[in-house]
Amino acid sequence: MFQALGAHGPELSPTGAALLDVVLVGTAFAFLFSAPRANRMTAAMLVTMVLAMAALRVVMQPLPNVQPVTVAALLVGAHLGAKRGVAFAILVTLLSNLLISHGWWTLFQALGWSVVAVVGAKANLIADGRLNHARLYLAAALVAPLFGLISTLSLVSGEMTVGQFMILLGQGLPFDAVHALGNVAFAVWTGSMLHRFLSGLTALEDDVLATGELHGLDA
Repeated sequence: MFQALGAHGPELSPTGAALLDVVLVGTAFAFLFSAPRANRMTAAMLVTMVLAMAALRVVMQPLPNVQPVTVAALLVGAHLGAKRGVAFAILVTLLSNLLISHGWWTLFQALGWSVVAVVGAKANLIADGRLNHARLYLAAALVAPLFGLISTLSLVSGEMTVGQFMILLGQGLPFDAVHALGNVAFAVWTGSMLHRFLSGLTALEDDVLATGELHGLDA
C-alpha cells in the first residue's frame, strides 16, 4: 500500500490510492445523504459550492498555507449541520488534492477540515438568522492550529519519537500563523457572501419540509 516516504507523508501505491478514494467518497456521500430525504434537494447546490471552493484552493495554491476551505467549512457546518459539513470537507479536500497533490495526507487534511466543520456546527456562529462576525473571526483563527495538528499526523511514523514530533509541530507554527491570518481575511472578505448563499439553502429546505408536511409526505 505504501511505497515510500514523501514530503507530506507515505506515498501510496495505485491500489492504495484507489482504496483511499473509495473510502473518502463513500464516507462523504454517507454523511451527505444521512439527513432526511427532503434535504437531498440541496445536494446539487452544495456540490456546486464544493467545486467552487476546490477550484479556489487550486488557484491559490502558490500562496503557502492560505486555505480558503477553512472558513467555508465553518459556515457549511453552521448552516447545514455537522454531517453535511463533513461531507463538504471530504469532497473539497479530495477533489482539490487530485489536482494539487494526492496521497496519504489527503486523509488527514479531510479529517482536519471535517473537524473544522463540526466546530462550525457547534460554535453558534448563526443567531436568529444573522451571522455573528466576531465569533466567526475568532473561530477562523483558532481552528488553524487545530487543522495544522491533525494534518501533521500524516507525517508520523513508527520510528518518530515524541520529541521529534514536537519539533515537527514547532516547525509548522509559522504556517499555522499564516493559515490563521488567511482565515480571518477570508472571513472578512467572503463571510457575508457565503452566509447569504447558505441561508438560501436552508430557506429552500424549510420550504420543502413545510410542503411535505402540508401534503402529509415523509420528509
